[in-house]
Amino acid sequence: MQETWLRIITRAWNEPEFKDRLIADTTAVLREYDVELIKGTSYKVVEDGIDGVHYLVLPPKPTEQALRIDSFGRKSQSGDPGF
Repeated sequence: MQETWLRIITRAWNEPEFKDRLIADTTAVLREYDVELIKGTSYKVVEDGIDGVHYLVLPPKPTEQALRIDSFGRKSQSGDPGF
């Protein structure tokens, strides 16, 4: 999925019409790239940094049994956003 997402981002940077479509109909674009979507879930792309607004996404709180380690080796409950 990560490589696919990077291809989508790169295309959006280079093709304004594609970026507009990605923002307007994220789900359709993800389907075009054969991204596995969770049934009943909505997907929305927003452009970060526009008009000085930066978005930080707060993930849902994991269950006690679902301690996960992210790519930086932090437990998901650490609260460390990585910046």
